[in-house]
Amino acid sequence: MVAACPGCGRTTSTLFQELAGEVQDFVRAKMPEWKLHYDGAENMTLAVMGCIVNGPGESKHANIGISLPGTGEAPSAPVFEDGEKTVTLKGENIANEFKQIIERYVERTYIKKLKS
Repeated sequence: MVAACPGCGRTTSTLFQELAGEVQDFVRAKMPEWKLHYDGAENMTLAVMGCIVNGPGESKHANIGISLPGTGEAPSAPVFEDGEKTVTLKGENIANEFKQIIERYVERTYIKKLKS
């Protein structure tokens, strides 16, 4: 499940809207494969938040969360995994880097199902 803030005056950046949609599409596309290969992956929660006001708190309560910069904020996006800040993403490739983080999280967190 992907939780995203509804947006406000602080989230006028199209980056937030685009990332939230891209992450949702990525998870929808990957979830059938993850469910097939990893026990519990379907219970994973993700947070894609649009500013530093509520973003870090919501991100800490998800399995994986990202808090994008709001309007006028420094262009950096802290990522949280299981409540702990693990990295801050910057630059043009935030979406792809965040999707790679999600993929690695699934692979190391959920139990790989045995082939029958």
